[in-house]
Amino acid sequence: MVAAWLFVTALLDMAAARLLDPPMLNVQLQEYLSLYERPTHDGKGRIPLHVSEYYGKISLGNPPQDFDVVFDTGSGNIVLPTLKCSDEACTEHHRFSSTASSSSRQLALEDGTLLQPGQDRDTTTITYGTGKLTGEYIKDTMCLKQGLGHQPNTPSTSRCLDVDFLGVTQESRFPFTELPFDGIFGLGLTGLSAGPSFNFVGRLVSANGSPIKPVFAFFLRRMDAEEDSEITFGGYRTDRLQGEVTWMPVPKDEADEKGYWLVTMRDIYVRGKPLHICDDFRENPRCQVAMDTGTALMMGPRHSVGELLNALGGCTAPIPSITFVFDKVGGGTVDITLDAEDFAEVKGDDCAFAFQPVDLPPHLGPMWVFGQTALRKYYTIYDASTWQVGIGLARHATTKRQSSEQASELGSTPEKQPEVCEDDNKDMVWNHLPGCKSFASMGYCPRFAPLAKKYCRLSCDLCSVDGEVSTKSQILQEDVTGNSEAAVQVKGGGMSVSRARRGSLRVRSLNSQET
Repeated sequence: MVAAWLFVTALLDMAAARLLDPPMLNVQLQEYLSLYERPTHDGKGRIPLHVSEYYGKISLGNPPQDFDVVFDTGSGNIVLPTLKCSDEACTEHHRFSSTASSSSRQLALEDGTLLQPGQDRDTTTITYGTGKLTGEYIKDTMCLKQGLGHQPNTPSTSRCLDVDFLGVTQESRFPFTELPFDGIFGLGLTGLSAGPSFNFVGRLVSANGSPIKPVFAFFLRRMDAEEDSEITFGGYRTDRLQGEVTWMPVPKDEADEKGYWLVTMRDIYVRGKPLHICDDFRENPRCQVAMDTGTALMMGPRHSVGELLNALGGCTAPIPSITFVFDKVGGGTVDITLDAEDFAEVKGDDCAFAFQPVDLPPHLGPMWVFGQTALRKYYTIYDASTWQVGIGLARHATTKRQSSEQASELGSTPEKQPEVCEDDNKDMVWNHLPGCKSFASMGYCPRFAPLAKKYCRLSCDLCSVDGEVSTKSQILQEDVTGNSEAAVQVKGGGMSVSRARRGSLRVRSLNSQET
């Protein structure tokens, strides 16, 4: 009898705790879809790959000022343009006005010290691929907004808390001018932030009585499905899953130091055979994998990516599936399987794979990065209260999104450029960009296609010979095992220095409900 009473009491306590938990908030995401050309597997041509950025609405200040931001687990700061920035990249977006907000406070230092009259203040400069920005430290009230975020802030439609963020005062034209969203909402860990108080995830963990549980989940729309992407704060939606969630452990101290949501991978299998990708001299070898919602492709160490591409072979059908084997909480493993339709774009007898070699700073080690290629197929949950990442097959809509205009636009071939086979290094330098040879060696040609075509046709090998694309300096799939520089290089404090990696060929909202 006593045992039964204790059991019932425990159930009531659990139910009461759930009632006290802040309710979840679903933020609907819009898409910025772009194309960039990538060498085919045999290096004889190019195929456009579709990549996306996912952004939603937040408000800042009192009265609230609305902004569109990319929610990115591979960045550590909230970054927004301010009225102090008169650069074109800022003026073409919404800018934050501190003087218009009664709750805004200026900060002198990255530790959250308030700015005193007449006191000097620190600033931070961040490099994003070919662009860079400089900003000041500001504190204000930020509200996450339900749905598309058009409704006023109320307890039922928003969750608000104070945040420290980077208010941009200078911003380069490229690539920010061409982006439809205003800023970045970093959901990475402390190692990528300007300071501990600037880390949103850390603030959720440490705050007493926070209106948001330190858990969030991403659902990314399948490219052809009639559905909308969303991020859920405060928990996750079981109706977004085909089955159960499997939890993977996150090494808290190391992940927080490096700034990424890290999980551990044991090996990769192609055609049922292990590639021994993670083998080293340890007794239980593992690879580290960063789950990065702000990265379009799958990336890994150059030699490992080369082994994977060699195992896949060419474009002859059927292209095999790839199985990534991860550690799960409590022991054992969980498989993440990608089929050819998830990672390959096929055009006739040619194809291109969404895997990219990357060079990382020594302190990050030989890390893999799982981007949207995998995260569209799998629903992912990031739990900072238990330091785990949950994963399960996403439940996508079976109805396909039909639009003749979109199909025509996205299926069209980019217009042929005038045949001027030369580099314009003078204008590159004038725009505070690297010279064309450096631009090409860092893998920026396909990622910033408009810039490449305008200034660096020679170094980016965009000239044609008798109607065929030259292949003299293309980044070939087989080159990833050679001694040339990797197509993506990351310098400075981590991958946060190259968040803006996609070229912008066209902008279009793909939501069923236009804003």
